[in-house]
Amino acid sequence: MSLLATLGVVSMVFVVAFTARSYSNNTGPGQTPRGAIIEAWMNIAIGFAVNYLANWLVLPMVGASFTAAENFWLGWVYTSISIVRQYAIRRYWNNFIHNTAQRLAHSTK
Repeated sequence: MSLLATLGVVSMVFVVAFTARSYSNNTGPGQTPRGAIIEAWMNIAIGFAVNYLANWLVLPMVGASFTAAENFWLGWVYTSISIVRQYAIRRYWNNFIHNTAQRLAHSTK
């Protein structure tokens, strides 16, 4: 197995574990972790398809050559990074908005 395929498989396992964790930890203000991971997956599915096609069109223009399998595994590595990034940003902003609303509610009393 190539290094890229190995990284792809590792990222797949990580994304599955990360998704399972968010389904079991369903607490917190605003959007639930489950809702955030579902939203992230919808965004990632669309992004993965766009990325896969863009790689086939753009990278050969700059001299990169790869197989369909390499393109797939490269996409999975980027997918694992993207899903964690999107989930973390969503949870941060939900917490920030909730805390700000709490402060505003207490300051008006």
